[in-house]
Amino acid sequence: MNNDRNEMKVYRKMIDKLWKKLFKIFLVTIFLFCAAFGQESKLVRKNGTVSFITSQNIYVKFENTSGILAGDTLYYNSRDNALPVMIVRFISSISAEGQKISNINIKVGDPLFALVKSSGTKAMQFPVAGNERDTNLVNDNSKIVKADKFNIPKNRSTFFGSISANSFSNYANYINSVGIQRWNYTVNLNAENIGGSPFYFTNYMNLNYMSSEWSDVKANVFNNLRVYDFSLGYKVNGFSAWIGRHTNYNISSLGPVDGVELEKSFLGNFAIGGIVGSRPDFYTMGINGKLFEYGGYLTRTDSANNGVMQNTLALFQQTYGGKTDRRYLYFQHTNTIIPDLYLFASTEVDLYKEQNNVPINDFSLTSIFVNTQYSPVSFLSINLSYDARKNVVYYQTFKSFLDSLFTNEMRQGVQGGFFIRPGGGLFFNLSAGYSYQKGDVKPARNLNFAVTEAELPVIDVSATVNYNKIFGSYQNGTMYGISLTKFFPFNVTTLTAGFSQIQYSFGNALTNFNQKSVTAQIDTKIFGPLFFNFYYEGDFDGVATYNRFMTGFNYRFR
Repeated sequence: MNNDRNEMKVYRKMIDKLWKKLFKIFLVTIFLFCAAFGQESKLVRKNGTVSFITSQNIYVKFENTSGILAGDTLYYNSRDNALPVMIVRFISSISAEGQKISNINIKVGDPLFALVKSSGTKAMQFPVAGNERDTNLVNDNSKIVKADKFNIPKNRSTFFGSISANSFSNYANYINSVGIQRWNYTVNLNAENIGGSPFYFTNYMNLNYMSSEWSDVKANVFNNLRVYDFSLGYKVNGFSAWIGRHTNYNISSLGPVDGVELEKSFLGNFAIGGIVGSRPDFYTMGINGKLFEYGGYLTRTDSANNGVMQNTLALFQQTYGGKTDRRYLYFQHTNTIIPDLYLFASTEVDLYKEQNNVPINDFSLTSIFVNTQYSPVSFLSINLSYDARKNVVYYQTFKSFLDSLFTNEMRQGVQGGFFIRPGGGLFFNLSAGYSYQKGDVKPARNLNFAVTEAELPVIDVSATVNYNKIFGSYQNGTMYGISLTKFFPFNVTTLTAGFSQIQYSFGNALTNFNQKSVTAQIDTKIFGPLFFNFYYEGDFDGVATYNRFMTGFNYRFR
């Protein structure tokens, strides 16, 4: 036993030293890249609006696409940062279409922007075969123009990403209140066709700690560093390979894998893939060889009616210390073939369980998720989703927890809504949800309504009024508020201010919760690709005041 422990300590020290060396080398590489790309000419912001969305692609309309090139990145201005969301693949005179590269929930009508050289470099135009008119990439019937109608440059090397540093702090004015400050550093790097080669690189990592934990961070940075993606890829002639920590989006529910991933296309519309590696440690996100896993998947992609349908079937075995932890079947379906309809569905079926410590085969539905969006006319979008899932049981990893898991009832929920744009900058959004689980006193329900005017006359300000109502098993609540946003294009600055009122009642509680909240935010470009953001939120409940601040810098390069 002692020998095993000593060997494990030696193993962990070796892994720790290796990670430290890799991390130092990687940081040096980051700053060299930043220095190189920071010397580019000045960039200006070119704003566009999302006009159509499929499962993989985003279509954006501009006044003109001058300066935008195939391979450029389009960004979404979130509350914290300007985040890359798509890579441009095809362009026309007033539209761009590209592949989604982020999990951010982008919707039709959302603003995206490109950073183009101020010298006004002319855009590369790709003519439509057999049709000289501008198709805007989406025709009058909102059908996708086929990709093979465009002349696409191949093997163009692209490098994009961001580095951000943020500070979060909060304090209250009541007696014995202790203020908290948290620091967060994020690095996101992506390189495609490196030097014109078929090699790719992806990375996403985060360092998060409280000020009081700084001594622990200095002693061992890996106690707080979380690496979610660090991989090298190779793509050529329908074959792709990844090594390192990587997430395969054909089977995204599996999450990141430390190991090797291979995929090969065949018979035109089929692809087969396999994964061998291990899951990251549940608590530290470090490498944990005990969590060995392996599996494979088969994908078929079909096209019809200017749409795409993709089906993926996967089988995975997850282990802990060499023993079966979980074995399950995964199915994913994406469909844009039906005109004006987007459909996504996924399900997991567990094939293994233990009864009285005896392993047996099983066939138990663990989860099912269906999401659909229907746009019968250009100004109306209808959304409906159904989500049902059980707690996933890992029979070895959390063996001590299983004794307390007497029941594992399925939680179910339905969410639906309407998005209406009657004209101009006016938007209406109405949604409602219903969820329940056996044992709940009563089902949980929610109702959300928002109206936005994106272009208030004279002052050119965007205003949103929202109302939310929830009915839960143990509480009822109401929230309503208003927010105003002003964008200054000459210095790429956005100012936002908001006010909301929150009221909650808790079952048989003698007092109700009543709180007012104010928010203020500024996002601005300092120079070049360096952005600054500041956010404040103050909550007032009549007795105490709670203050939250977020300050951050974000450096983007491409």
